[in-house]
This record gives sequence, structure tokens and C-alpha cells, in this order.
Amino acid sequence: MQKKFKEKYNQGCIKVFSLLKLLYEDKADYDTVMKIFTEDDEDKQHVILNKYLNTLKVFGAKLKKTNKRFIMSNNPFGLKFGLDDIKSIYILNNFANILPNGKTKNNLENFLRYIEASFDDKASEIYASLTSTGNADFSFYYSKARDQIEKCEKFCHEDHKVHIKYLADGNKYSEDICNAKQVIYDNKNAYLQAYIIKENKLTNILISNIISIEQIPSQKNPVEISTSVTYRIKGRLARAYNLKENEYLQDILSDGSKIIVSKNEPAEILLKRLMRYSSECTIISPQNLKNKMIEMINNTLKNYD
Repeated sequence: MQKKFKEKYNQGCIKVFSLLKLLYEDKADYDTVMKIFTEDDEDKQHVILNKYLNTLKVFGAKLKKTNKRFIMSNNPFGLKFGLDDIKSIYILNNFANILPNGKTKNNLENFLRYIEASFDDKASEIYASLTSTGNADFSFYYSKARDQIEKCEKFCHEDHKVHIKYLADGNKYSEDICNAKQVIYDNKNAYLQAYIIKENKLTNILISNIISIEQIPSQKNPVEISTSVTYRIKGRLARAYNLKENEYLQDILSDGSKIIVSKNEPAEILLKRLMRYSSECTIISPQNLKNKMIEMINNTLKNYD
């Protein structure tokens, strides 16, 4: 009797691991999963299946069924991935998308699916943020333009005008005075998003087409410094946010949040705009504007007393 008891539990463990393997490999279609339970009474297969699915849920696995497939939306035994690791995986995924159909593309996509199945919850959240914004910092990948990219990023983080010479559409030579806003990327290229002062517009300049870019010396005065406001946005707002003409992107945090610096926007107008962003926005500095925002929020809450 004791021997049968052990055999029953050994078989149960094998079924759990077989099901877990299918989920990790993203091959858990309904028919394949049900084959694991063919030795059981057909009338009880669904009951037994639910029992094993619930076992995985107890261990923290989040499962869902869609289009006759079982999908595990998280990995309770996930590996530790850093931000640079996730960026590299995203680059490989973009590369796989542009490969011609064939064995290499299939093998790379299968490999990426296996890696993504090993994400823990935090890694999945960061990866989702990168794929939704399409604007992560991948300058380490663009090796041929790395120095130019780093130079452009430096100008973006400072609030000085720059003198830029570059080739525009059709290799037409252009020369402008502008404010460097942020460096953005697509699958193949890096661009400097710049605010062209004389044309009063934002434009994206291919960094490999930049002939020269130099900072125009200027002296900041106390008034200009006092009108600089730094705030953080997160969640859906961060993923969809477009910089305003008087703003630049200071940093992207590991959770996908963005640190934005606003320059010379009237305080009352800025505060009213940030109020609309609700809990997805937090003023970092200066302290007097943080206090003003708190006062505005408290005054609003008084209306509901």
C-alpha cells in the first residue's frame, strides 16, 4: 500500500514538471496539455487538469487560457535580469523582427521566447515599458556613432543652445541654432530630437548625418535657475508622454519612469498642467513649487469635505 502511495505521488510530480516545461517553452496548447492526462479517466480529465493548474498557482504561477492555449504570464522561478540585460534582449527582438523568414529567424525567436519566459515580475514590467515606448537608451549598441551619441546626450541633459551642422533630407546641407531635447532610437538608427529656434519646431536629426555640434556658451542667471522645475512621471503617462518645447528628458529609471526638466514655463500654467496628471506625476524640485502643489491639492480636497 505504501509503495502504491509513493508511485502515485511520483507520477503526479512528473505531470507537474511536464506541464511546467510546456508552459516555459510556450508550447502549452490544449491538446498537448491534455495528453499528459491520457492515463486518467476521461470523465475526470478536466477535474484533474484543474487540480494540477491550481498546484502551479499555489507556487505563484499566473496562468490564463486563450485561443486553446495555456499561457504563464509570469515566472515564479525567474532569473535575475539587469536593465542592460533587458535592453540587449529588446535589441535582439527588434533584430529578429527584420530578419527574413527562415531557420535563423525561427531559432532566434524561439530562443527569445525561452529567455522572456524566465523574466521575473520586475523584469517583465521593465521589458513591457521598453516595448511600449520604443524609446529606450540603446546607445551602447550603436558603436559607430557612440561618441556622437554621448555628446548629444550630454547637450540634452544641459539647457544650453547648440550650433549644429548636418545633412538633412536628400543630403542637403543645413546649419541651425537649436535646443537639444533627447536622443531617440528606432531599429536601425539613432536620432537627435532638436528644437529649431528660427523655425519654431521640433525635428529629428539622424545622428550619423551630423557633421558637427557645438555648445553655444551662455551664462545662466538666478532668474533662469529659479524657473527650472524637475518632475517625475510614471506608468501609462510616461509611456505616452511627448516632451513640450520647453522641456528635456533628464533620465529614464529602471521602472520606466521618466525624469523631466521644464524650463521657463510660467509656474501657474505648469502646476495646472501637472495637476491633470494626477498620481502619475510628482514634482521633485524646487521645494517651493512642491509646497504650492500640495496646497492646490489640499484646496481641491476641501471641496469634498
